[in-house]
Amino acid sequence: MTTDWQARTIEQRNLLNPAFCAVVLWQVARGYRAEAETVAGATAALPVELAFVGASFVLRGQTRSQLPGTVRTSLATWIQDHPLERSAVAKGVGILRPYVREALLFGAHHGALLISGRTVAGEPGAARRINSYLRQSSADVRDCAGQAHFVGRWLNKGGTPSTVMAMLGVQA
Repeated sequence: MTTDWQARTIEQRNLLNPAFCAVVLWQVARGYRAEAETVAGATAALPVELAFVGASFVLRGQTRSQLPGTVRTSLATWIQDHPLERSAVAKGVGILRPYVREALLFGAHHGALLISGRTVAGEPGAARRINSYLRQSSADVRDCAGQAHFVGRWLNKGGTPSTVMAMLGVQA
């Protein structure tokens, strides 16, 4: 993002700073991989387009509070039951695009994220630093991180990236 740091609003500096967003993306990627290992016994990195979707689910508090309690609730069912949130997630993908890009680069530069081709993986070696950060963080930050891990798992179960994006009404 080309916006000067001081020109950002206080909300942008707090909620959308690259370090925090990289932690969210690390958790989404780790959740995605964990679900792949559980279901198929194989590893799978998070498709990069789903990093944008995951961030949109997690970074908006109202959407985050409406997420289901279990990955057994299908994404399609949730979308049908929460049409306004579906719209907010789709809109959020576009709004958050520059912040997510910035977080991906920040996370890769600082050894938290591995970007390979069209996928993103949470570096296992970053777990200690991220967990230390989360232990010292507020309850809201820890909630975002926990929900990000859930969203990663849920997105893995939601279908192919193109299916997930089509269900949400996100333009590629």
